[in-house]
Amino acid sequence: MPNQDKIIEQATEIGQQYFIDQYNTEVEFTDHKFMPKDLSHNVSLSGHVQDEKETEISILIDYDTFEVQTAIVPKELLKQKKK
Repeated sequence: MPNQDKIIEQATEIGQQYFIDQYNTEVEFTDHKFMPKDLSHNVSLSGHVQDEKETEISILIDYDTFEVQTAIVPKELLKQKKK
């Protein structure tokens, strides 16, 4: 696996941009977890909407391609998703 710090840095930028593009929302990631390599090449980032620590979000990003696999958001954010 390439340098984990670089993966986290790049995945964080992609994740933050994803929430801006999809939900018009700025987020802050506070934790990360690498999935077992034999299962997937994904990193999970979790955190919250900026200035709303109780509004939790998370995102799963493939660290080989840096494509977003899925995002988990609360219902109030789901309503804001751009079509």
